[in-house]
Amino acid sequence: MRAYEFMLTLATEPDLDATDQLYEYFDDNGAAPENVLDFTLVIQSGTPIAHCTVEATSFEAALESVLPKLREKGLQVVRVEVDEVGLALLQEAT
Repeated sequence: MRAYEFMLTLATEPDLDATDQLYEYFDDNGAAPENVLDFTLVIQSGTPIAHCTVEATSFEAALESVLPKLREKGLQVVRVEVDEVGLALLQEAT
C-alpha cells in the first residue's frame, strides 16, 4: 500500500448539508474506508477542490475510495491533479 495525495476539482461547490455529510463520512468515526487518511474541502480562487490522502495499492484504487461518495452527493469531478509526491509514487509503480 502507498499513500496517494491528490486534488479533485469539483464542477460545483457542495452546499452546507452535503459538506457536513462528507466531513461526517470521511472523519475518524465515519463510515469511509479506513484507507482514506485525509479529506478536506476548500475553495481556491473560487474553485471547489477536495484534497485527499488515501492509502491504496494503485492510484485508481485510491480514487475509488473517494469518488463514489462524491457522486452520491451529486458532485462531479472535472479535474484530477496528483501532487509531486503522488506523481513520484505513480512513476515508481510503473
